[in-house]
Amino acid sequence: MADCDLCGVAIPTVAPVRIFKPKYASSYPHGMWQGLCDDCLNAAKRTHDRTVESPSCGTAGICELCGAIAQLYDVGFNRPSFSKGSEEDIVPLCKKCLVSINEAHSAWQKQKAEEEHH
Repeated sequence: MADCDLCGVAIPTVAPVRIFKPKYASSYPHGMWQGLCDDCLNAAKRTHDRTVESPSCGTAGICELCGAIAQLYDVGFNRPSFSKGSEEDIVPLCKKCLVSINEAHSAWQKQKAEEEHH
């Protein structure tokens, strides 16, 4: 079992996403692996696609995944809740993380398609 690094849901497998964290740049110069569930991965992919279609400046702040101070874009998803089942939540992510998630999304979809054929 693994936990999604955005919403916290525990599922058997998560999509691996390589995130470059400036705080750990000397220890992990090529980035660290984070795991995202399919819902969070798809929500971040939609946000990435929106920023590519109509670029906006975003808002300044600290990215939820990498901790970098950068321009952020809101990713909306459903966070599991014991009292309500699920609640709408918004997490700010930077452009670098959204690009990494976009790459991971295509690799994850390709891997799932290959598993279906075998």
